[in-house]
Amino acid sequence: MKLHLESISSWSTSGAEKTNNTDGMQKKSSVWPKLEFVPAMQRRRLSPFAKIALYTAENALSAASILAETSASEAPELEISELEMSEQLAQIDIVFSSRHGDLHKTSALLTDLAAEQDISPTAFSTSVHNAVPGLYSILKHNKQAINAISAGKDSFFYAFVDAYARLKSGRANKLLIVHVDRELPELYAQFQDEQQVDHAVAMVVTLTPTPATIANIDINFSAFSGSEKGADNGDKQGVQQDTAELNLPAALCFINWFDTNLGLTPKIVPTSTLQYTSDRHIWTCDLISGSMDV
Repeated sequence: MKLHLESISSWSTSGAEKTNNTDGMQKKSSVWPKLEFVPAMQRRRLSPFAKIALYTAENALSAASILAETSASEAPELEISELEMSEQLAQIDIVFSSRHGDLHKTSALLTDLAAEQDISPTAFSTSVHNAVPGLYSILKHNKQAINAISAGKDSFFYAFVDAYARLKSGRANKLLIVHVDRELPELYAQFQDEQQVDHAVAMVVTLTPTPATIANIDINFSAFSGSEKGADNGDKQGVQQDTAELNLPAALCFINWFDTNLGLTPKIVPTSTLQYTSDRHIWTCDLISGSMDV
């Protein structure tokens, strides 16, 4: 699957730690992104899950808009105002993915139900899996299609699959991918099978290169039987895996690989191919020649 990126934005607590922490100690940041484009009344009601998703989505869309404006300015024959271009770009199909959704909010609702207490209709309506992209489409007056995906550890990469299928079908020529997940609530911490990091990644992708393209990627996947994994782990059942041995979530693996290969972070272990193995698939990502520096 070959896709072309016009913009990419990411946020994670690990990234916040690197920015806010000067003494080298690993401390979780409690500072969530500010969302100036969201009205104050709505902003106060947003969960951290929604905040980091909307933050990266808006950054990715804004960056793509700036690049599009730059490209248009280089072609004076295309007479289109900045406002018109911004409105056109806001009308974009969205693929939203998350492994657990807003589980902090959902677990609170389930706790209330277990205690036979009434639950908040507002809390319920904003806890469903497609609530965040739906809210973003309302804020941006976007009337295009939205898909919400959850596929375990493969959730992030299945967003690429869905995006590629949508673009290949001709239903859209440009698409916004948004992936977000938070660390598990304490109630579910015993079930963790990957490192727990609050994170979100968003990008605008196309099927063919455009003047605004910043990178070209090729994504492939194959089935994974799990036999090697079982041998490596000794088929331990009922034993919680050491947290230090757990892998990063797929989206963070991707953004670390992407930044490293485009020179945005120090190349500690230079590599041109990303390989991510889940319980079901082996995913590989390559940068295609002709990629531009971000």
